Amino acid sequence: MNMLLWMLQVLLAIWNFIGGAYTVFNYENLRSAWAAFLPKPVWVVLCLLQVLFAFGLVWPKLTPFSAAYLAANALLGCALFAQYAGFPGMLWGVLPALLAAFVAYGRFAPKPF
Repeated sequence: MNMLLWMLQVLLAIWNFIGGAYTVFNYENLRSAWAAFLPKPVWVVLCLLQVLFAFGLVWPKLTPFSAAYLAANALLGCALFAQYAGFPGMLWGVLPALLAAFVAYGRFAPKPF
């Protein structure tokens, strides 16, 4: 189970790093599509935190906290997306949220699987 958790951690780290960096550097393109409901400084802070916690996923002592934050961040993104942009696109955030929650549980548990 440890190997599965490590694979998920690396995949989630890559997913969140790319997603956060893309949003920070391409905010102007995304603003017209779906990012207009929050001001740019809020998006930049959230995405920089996403990138920071993506690095925390591969640092063993920070993994559970990083995974928990990224799960909450993904669920917040899903809620905002569903409210302002419609339901279908939010499913892209549900899967990473579930996987991050699984990693957080697996790393927080006293006896992981």
